[in-house]
Parts: sequence; structure tokens; C-alpha cells
Amino acid sequence: MEARSCGRWRTSSSRSVAKSLRRIRDAKSTMVSGIRDSSAAVLNAHFRCKLRFTGFKRFFSPHAFAAFFWMVSICALAAFAPSLQPPVFRSTVELVAVDVQVVDREGLPITSLTANQFEVALDGKRRPVVSADLIRYSQSQTRRPRYMMTADAPLAAATDRIFILAVDQASFRTGPARAAAIAARQFIDRLKPDDLVGLYFYPPSMPLDLTHDRVAVRARLNKIVGLLDPPLSEFHLSLSEVVDITSSDGDTMARVVQRECARGDVLCAHQVQAEARAIGGIAELQIAQRFSALSDLLAGLTRLPGRKTLVLLSGGLLATDRPSGHPNMRVQTQALGREAAAANTNLYVLHLDSSFLESYSADSSKINIATAYRDNTVMREGLEALAGAAGGALFRIEAGTPEHAFDRVMRETAAYYLLGLEVADADRDGRPHYINVKVRERGATVRNRPLVVVPKTAR
Repeated sequence: MEARSCGRWRTSSSRSVAKSLRRIRDAKSTMVSGIRDSSAAVLNAHFRCKLRFTGFKRFFSPHAFAAFFWMVSICALAAFAPSLQPPVFRSTVELVAVDVQVVDREGLPITSLTANQFEVALDGKRRPVVSADLIRYSQSQTRRPRYMMTADAPLAAATDRIFILAVDQASFRTGPARAAAIAARQFIDRLKPDDLVGLYFYPPSMPLDLTHDRVAVRARLNKIVGLLDPPLSEFHLSLSEVVDITSSDGDTMARVVQRECARGDVLCAHQVQAEARAIGGIAELQIAQRFSALSDLLAGLTRLPGRKTLVLLSGGLLATDRPSGHPNMRVQTQALGREAAAANTNLYVLHLDSSFLESYSADSSKINIATAYRDNTVMREGLEALAGAAGGALFRIEAGTPEHAFDRVMRETAAYYLLGLEVADADRDGRPHYINVKVRERGATVRNRPLVVVPKTAR
């Protein structure tokens, strides 16, 4: 009985052990299958390899187990290898383009300069010049189609020289206006076939038509009219006397009172001062209208890509040459200089000085010979300030002989340099900065706009 009991116990124990072993084997198979699937996924993703297991005993043999984990380790390292590579940093410097003209004493472009011959200062601080590219305008014998500068006109990429001939009609009387039209025709005759040109008579503002059609441009020159109407003066005040009296010049005031006022007239001196202030105020209003028309022109040129040259014909622009006095248009003049910089436009001012001819005209009795020289000075003062604010040049033309000035403009605008300027992060504020350009070349004249706007840094 004991034997049978023992036999039954052995049998049941064997069955229990066998069942337990099967459960353990099934669990291990499940674990191995999971590991195999995970490993195969990793290997397939990176090496496209497959693992096959040929049995429980073979898988759990020491050599197979070590080989398996060695392969899994290699696969894992390969999977994460890209993330272990050191980061690569790329540095780029965005340059600011600055265009300058460099000419010799005769106005011929100097074309042999390199970047290290330029010295540029931004707000008084040196900035390195990385590149200096010479841009030359070629001559084309093909006539281009004309297009209008209107609000709806598409932006056109201009590759030719672009000239705008502006005539200040408010600075000429009727006779000198005809001389201005003749001078403008001589300028048109000097243009190259591939030069674009547009006429702009102001005030008031008008559309600008840029074209290669010289015949159409010459026909429009007949529409120039003189709008100058000198102010009436009870005390025969000259232009320079207006400037001097409004700037509290006692000597000029005493001289005018002695000339114009009766002895013992205590009110006359006050009337002289009041008239001088009135004439100065009227002149400022008239100049403001002329500046407004120029501002409209520059606003339109801002939409036109490329470099432009504005040639301004004027009979004079009255302005005070003293710290005080009227008319005083310094703020408006500086504003026009900033607008010219924004429009990528360089300025040439041609002063058609007719004072000598007017002194021998029928109206010469109205001219104060004693102040004629100074009158001419204050009439030129405004033009000098305008040319300086835009980084341009002023040429004086007397007795209807503009040929030398026009030839000079043609020579100087034949080529220019485009400088690549490396600026500091503090310069990138989107505001105008004063720029000074020098060149290490004897006898060279540098023309550039005194202001440059550095775009803000993109974030």
C-alpha cells in the first residue's frame, strides 16, 4: 500500500513538475519572442536584418546569448550615432550695400579701386568694407518701351541709367524760364541711347513719365513756364536785407531805416521789421510748396528699383545763411535728404544764375546794386543746403552756358562703386545713420548720400 501510495505520489509529482516546466518554458518563449520582435524591429529599421531562433536551448546557450546582446548593442549604437555627432555651427554676415561715386578732378570715374582703399564710418565709428564692386553702365542701341510712374504701374527692374530732369518753375521769371527750357534741351541731347529720362516741372506735383523717346521729351520742354513773383516791398527791401533784418542784424536795420524812413518817424522802424518778417514768412510758404512737390517726386522714385540721378534746374532758393533769420528751411531740407536716400537717388543741382543779365534788364531799376552780390549768395544758400543734404553737387551756370555742367554730370554718372559694408548689431535698428566715405587716392572726389538706413535684424 505504501508502495502504491509512493507510486501515486511520484506520478502526481512528475506531472506537476512537467506542468511547471511547461509554464516556465511558455513564459520564457513569450519573453524571448518579445525580445526577438523588439530586436528585429530595431535591426530592420537600421540594417534590414532578421534574427531567427532555432530553439529554446540554442537561444539560451551562453555563446548565442552573448552574440545576441552584442548585435543588439551595435544596432542601438548605430541608431543613436547621428545624435552623438557634434553640432555644426554656420555663421553668415549680412552686408549693407552703399553706393558711392569716385571721380577725378575732371569728373571721370576712377575705376581701379579695391575694398581696402575705402574707409567708411557709420555715426563716426569705423566699419569694415568687405567688397567693392565697380558698376558700369553700358550703351545700348535698342530702344526700350516707355512706362509710366503711376500708383498702379508694376515695379520694373531698371538696368539703364535713369535721369529725372526737374525744373523749379517757381524760381524763374518768364524770360529765364525760356533759357531753362533751352538748357534742358541741351541736357537731353547729351543722353546715351539706353538712358531713361523723365521730365518733372514743379510746382505743382505731376506724374513722371520715364522713356527712351527723345522726341516726346523735347516736345514737353515747351510747357515750361516761369512762376516767380517777387514780393512787393514798400521799403524796397532786398532779399539779403530780409534775411539780415529777421536775424536781428542791427547794422542792416539802421542802414534801411536811414534809407527808407523820414527823420523823426518813430513808427517807420517797426514797419520795416514787420515787412521783413512778412516777406520771410511768405517765402517760407512758397518754398514749402516747392519742397512738397519734390517730396512727392522722391516718394514715387522709391517704388522704382535701381539707382536714380535727379538733375535739378533752379534759378535759386532763398534761405538764411545765419543761425537765425528767415526763410529758414533747414528741417525740411534735411527731410528731403533722407527721402533721397530712401529713394536711392543722387542729386545734381544746376543753378541757372541770371542775376547778371537781370541787372541790365528793363526791371534793373528795382534791383539794389549795393546788395546784389549778397542777394545772389542767399539765393544760392538754399540750393547748397539741398545738394549737401542729399550728398550731391551744385554747379553754377552763368549767362546761359550749361554745357560744362551737363558734360560733368554725364561723366560722373558713367560708373559707381557698390560697397559691401559689415555693420554692428547695434546699427541694425531701421533708422538713418550718418555715413562718411573716404578713399585713399590722390585727387579723388567721393560723392555719396550722407545717410544710410540699416534694416532691422530679422527675429
